[in-house]
Amino acid sequence: MNTPDPPFLEFLNRAKGTLSETIGEADLSTLNSGLQFLFERLREAQEQFEREGDNGRLGARTALSACWNFILLFRKPLEETLHVPILRLHSALRMLDQGATEPILEPVRRPGRAPSDPAYDSIRGDAVATVQILLQTGLARGEAHEEVAKQLRQLGVEPERGSGTVTATTVRNWCDKIPSQVDPDSTAALMYHRKLAPEEMEMFSAMPKDRAKQFALQLLANYARAIIPERQKPS
Repeated sequence: MNTPDPPFLEFLNRAKGTLSETIGEADLSTLNSGLQFLFERLREAQEQFEREGDNGRLGARTALSACWNFILLFRKPLEETLHVPILRLHSALRMLDQGATEPILEPVRRPGRAPSDPAYDSIRGDAVATVQILLQTGLARGEAHEEVAKQLRQLGVEPERGSGTVTATTVRNWCDKIPSQVDPDSTAALMYHRKLAPEEMEMFSAMPKDRAKQFALQLLANYARAIIPERQKPS
């Protein structure tokens, strides 16, 4: 007896290539269904990323699959095979579970110091932005550095290079560098500016200072857990 397709796949087989890039009123029902399946699968991917003991690989695969499946709904992108790069990465992650490393995942050897891990950089950017929020709640700069360092230590976040733990000095050094980074498009800088966007600061300003402090630290903890679910030092 054949197993029926999951609902998202049944929908995809029926709606693939039916949408134009400019959505009209007649397309809204299909688009909304596509978005519903996309976000359902991304939520499933997030749960897998945090739960599975595979360093987030299954969750990443599910998320990539959800994204390239969504692209298939659109007629012109489907004809142009715009989904193929994502599909190739999805396939390569799957091959890792079978002991094979596809070329797309092979490291590129370069001379000099290893580049910074973008995931780790995003945590640094979030941490520095959190310091700025804590300063707005009335904490002294040194206290804000220590509060952020303490939160990261509890989560098992370690300095990117070297040994030891994240300290107030570590966070202070991040604060000295990230807001004025030469590359404003770096992961750390983008995360820093996103968290300090006017609408975000407005939300914190509307809270009592103690509440804003705890909420800012909790958001930092939630983000760090999502980025490093296994609480391992980035490689």
